[in-house]
Amino acid sequence: MEKNIIVHIKKWGINGEGIAFMKRKPVFVPGAIPGETAEIQIIETKPRYQKAELIRILESVPARRYPLCPHQKECGGCALMHVRYKNQCRMKEQILKEALHKYAGYKGRIDPIVKNSEPLNYRNACKLPVRKVNGRWQSGMYAPDTNRFCAVDRCYVHDKDLELVRQQITEIFDRYPIPEIKTLVLKSFDHHVQVIVVTGKTKIAKAWIDAVSHLEPVVSIWQSIKTDSSIDPFGSEMIHLYGQKEMTVHLNDITCSLLPRSFFQLNTEQALRLYQTAAEWTPQSRCIVEAYSGIGAISLFVRGKGKEIIGIESIPDAVENANANAKRNGCDHIHFLCGDAAEKLKEIHQTIDTLIVDPPRSGLSDTMLTAIREQAPATILYISCNPSTLAKNISKLSQQYQIERVRPFDLFSQTPHVETICLLTRAEDR
Repeated sequence: MEKNIIVHIKKWGINGEGIAFMKRKPVFVPGAIPGETAEIQIIETKPRYQKAELIRILESVPARRYPLCPHQKECGGCALMHVRYKNQCRMKEQILKEALHKYAGYKGRIDPIVKNSEPLNYRNACKLPVRKVNGRWQSGMYAPDTNRFCAVDRCYVHDKDLELVRQQITEIFDRYPIPEIKTLVLKSFDHHVQVIVVTGKTKIAKAWIDAVSHLEPVVSIWQSIKTDSSIDPFGSEMIHLYGQKEMTVHLNDITCSLLPRSFFQLNTEQALRLYQTAAEWTPQSRCIVEAYSGIGAISLFVRGKGKEIIGIESIPDAVENANANAKRNGCDHIHFLCGDAAEKLKEIHQTIDTLIVDPPRSGLSDTMLTAIREQAPATILYISCNPSTLAKNISKLSQQYQIERVRPFDLFSQTPHVETICLLTRAEDR
């Protein structure tokens, strides 16, 4: 067993861990905060870095607080809950600044982070594994980098309606067990909750459906049959069991619907602020294209900025919702295509003035980057949940585009994740 070592924590890591240095090699210490002196034990050694377990804090900093959740360390879902909120925001600003400097060579101004007015009880959706623990059914999380299940009796970042339903459903599982239950998915908007249970090939008892449907916030129940091991949380078959088929989201004067497979940002209020910024930064355009458009919310927010707006999305349910949302909001000049973002972008023959992209954490693929360079829109709004891939993608576009403005948003309080909107303009147009 490795001996305990005393180190000084120098900086933040991108996953919310503290970083110390031993012989110039970084040592990642989850739970430690820059400025602290800590006793650690090395648990993993790699050629370029080491990982350590935090044994105890010898000298703490004012940024440290006692985490509300007793499962914080084991669950790992809220890696920054031991950090005061203003310091969480500073960490996210720093991580974004470092990524843009390191990968994109950007040293310009970054707007202050748009803080979350509700750092707790903000999350409008969850996807949680369900397991039997000590004879009772529980939903929870897997500990980071393991398959060790951590039952969570209360989650402090869930929307209150969502969390109430989660706890009540756990009790209903005990009364009416569902064979082959895998995952519980909940979505909460405007005090209405949708319940989706992901199972194997099994029939859900009417008693279970009746019990869940009587929970006050529940307006929709679905079953998803999943028999493969893919990373997609849902299976190939979706069965509507009760109530509304779609959920409705109100965003100021815009109303959107979404089916169970459709994605929406996990923080409704901060998503609204993000979309308002996208609308503010989008120039007047003949043609706007939104790639990775989901249910079309951003396209609807920029509806007054383009004569024609085209959305591209790979999930059929989301495309169905997006086209219906455009019609519902009286936007005949907006339509959505289903398919791969790069392939569909290449098929657009008219001049694209503004391109809006909101890709997954992995960022833009090489084929998408090639398609962007070929289409050469005058303006790009890049919305990202990963500073590293954002900066690396911008670097690959740097011969044609330059950064005009950057603004981070705290959509995911208590976690190290940060959402960013970046305005890029074509260099030749300056």
